[in-house]
Amino acid sequence: MNAVKSRRLAQEVHDTYRRAVIGGPFYLVAWMIVGAYGNAFARTPTLSWSLAAAFLLLALFRLAQRPPSDGNWVANLAWLRICWGIVVVTATLWGGVFYWAVSDPSFGPARTAAILTTIGLATAFAHTFSMRRSFALMGIIVLYLPGLMVVWTDPAERATALVMSVYGIYVVVSLLRSHADYHLRLDVDQDLRDQRDLFARQSRIDSLTELANRRHFAETLGLALRHAQATGEPLSLLLLDIDHFKQINDSHGHAVGDACLAELSARLRSQFSGSGELVARLGGEEFGAVLPGESCAQTTQRAEEFRRSLAGQPMVFDGVALSVTVSIGLAEFDPAGHRDVDGLYRAADRAVYRAKDAGRNQVCRDEAIPA
Repeated sequence: MNAVKSRRLAQEVHDTYRRAVIGGPFYLVAWMIVGAYGNAFARTPTLSWSLAAAFLLLALFRLAQRPPSDGNWVANLAWLRICWGIVVVTATLWGGVFYWAVSDPSFGPARTAAILTTIGLATAFAHTFSMRRSFALMGIIVLYLPGLMVVWTDPAERATALVMSVYGIYVVVSLLRSHADYHLRLDVDQDLRDQRDLFARQSRIDSLTELANRRHFAETLGLALRHAQATGEPLSLLLLDIDHFKQINDSHGHAVGDACLAELSARLRSQFSGSGELVARLGGEEFGAVLPGESCAQTTQRAEEFRRSLAGQPMVFDGVALSVTVSIGLAEFDPAGHRDVDGLYRAADRAVYRAKDAGRNQVCRDEAIPA
């Protein structure tokens, strides 16, 4: 399932629960007022108290029906259906109360209270539960329509029936607008989240090669070094420069130079893609790889395989075959010698220069005593 849809559904679940919990007790309070002033508890105590108990239980069900902790698509959708079932059942129960109150003259003045309460609950439905248009419309209908039909049958209440009908249309229109506004807000939230993710990615990824940039590389190397210090596990650092890269740019143009960088990056990513490993472009034609859990001897073998493969497989751009080689320097973290990231980096950098001094297209390990 699309990650954006899953995130939107999770947000809807959160909003539905937060709003449903608040609304549940109001039905109980409304019935206690209407029933008390309509003398229903004295006239039909069993039914009246049963209604009060039902509203209380439904309110508690809303509170107890907490969203799933794992938040996967199936669980969230199932939770929504259950929650909406509780909400619609509550609305249906109040629709029955409203029907009873307006059809039974014994309710007296409480009849007006029932009408006003129903109008208020329908309005709340339109604005509070607009996330799912069809469910909200169903809730408004079962809440509002039964009693409204009774009011229309009483000639003395035609004005009230007309006003309620007009207001009912307003409630439905408000629901449609609230539904659109809610999903517009989700769209805006998603756009902001996408922008944030894009900025975060741009701050950590080199746009040309899609590798990690120097900042991300430094952060990862620092974390890996601290882990190696704490656990004693090996940590190797690989640095490489493309040999004579300036000649490639001067002879074939920067477009070919950029294509060369991108192709080299793809090959590096393919060769050094183990768990926890990170390949980065450090600037210009300089690249690096953080290789946790690996000794320098192991890294030397992999680096040599990469060097031979690169030298033996020319890169072809616009019909031009370029034989690209690299100078690679390696260093393994030594707790006794490398006090920090800079010390390890300098050791690998020294090895790169040793590879260049040896004629380029070489893999060299740092053999100097780390400072």
